[in-house]
Amino acid sequence: MERQEEGLLSELEAFKKEEAELMAELERQRQLEEQLQKEEDDFWIKVAECQLDIEETEEERAATSAAIRYASAELTRLRKTNVLNEMFHISQDGPFGTINGFRMGRLPEQPVPWEEVNAAWGQACLLLDALVKKAKLPTAQSQYRLVPRGSHSTIKVGGKDFELYGCDGGLSSFWAASQFGSAMHAFLCFMQEVVSFLQRSAPLQLPFKIERDKVGGCSVKGSQFDQERWTKALKFLLMDLKYLIAVIESRDFAASRSSSTATS
Repeated sequence: MERQEEGLLSELEAFKKEEAELMAELERQRQLEEQLQKEEDDFWIKVAECQLDIEETEEERAATSAAIRYASAELTRLRKTNVLNEMFHISQDGPFGTINGFRMGRLPEQPVPWEEVNAAWGQACLLLDALVKKAKLPTAQSQYRLVPRGSHSTIKVGGKDFELYGCDGGLSSFWAASQFGSAMHAFLCFMQEVVSFLQRSAPLQLPFKIERDKVGGCSVKGSQFDQERWTKALKFLLMDLKYLIAVIESRDFAASRSSSTATS
C-alpha cells in the first residue's frame, strides 16, 4: 500500500514537473507569438511606408515632368520674335554661359581674359537695364541702379558705386576687396526685385531660383575662390535673364500686366 502510494506520489510529481515544463513552453510560445506578431506588424508598417515613399516618389517624378512640360510649353508660347531677343543672344559654350558671344566666368584650365568677362558683364548690365525699362519697373524706391558702361559698368547700391568688372589682379584680390563680389550680388538682388515685380501680375518661376547671393544653388560671389561654381552661377544667371526676355517681351504677359494695372 505504501509502495503504491509512493508510486502515485512519484507519478504526481512527474506530472507536476511535466505540467510546469508545458506551462513554461506555453509561456515561451506565447512570448514568441507576441514577438512574431510585433515583427509582422512592424513589417506591414514598413511595407506601407515603402509604398507611401514609392507613391510620393512617383508623384514627385510626375510633378517634375509636369513642371518641365509646363516650362517648355511656356517658353514656346513666350518665345516670339522680339527686339531684346535679337539684340542679346544668350547661349552657352561648354561650361560657360555666353551673351553676344562673350563668355562669362573663368576656370583654371580655361582662364577667359578679363576683357571678355567684363564685356559679358557689360552686356548683361545693359540687358537688365533694358528689361527694367521695358517692364516699367518703378525704380524710385529701389536702392539699386544700373550704370551700363560697356566693360566698365557699375551698379549703385544706396548711392554707392560697385564695379561690375574685374582685372588681371586675379580672383583673390577681387574677393578680398569685395568690390566685384558685392557688385555681382547686388546685380542678382536687383534681378530678384524685377522678378518680384513681375510676379504681382502673372505667375513666374525662374529656371534657376535666386536666393540672396546664390542662383541655382551656386554663389555669384564665389565660395573659397571656387571658380567652377562661380562660373556655373553666372551661366545660371544668364539663363534666367534669357527667360525674363521671353516673359517681358510676351504680348500675352504685357496684356496681363495692362489688365492688372487697370483694375488695381
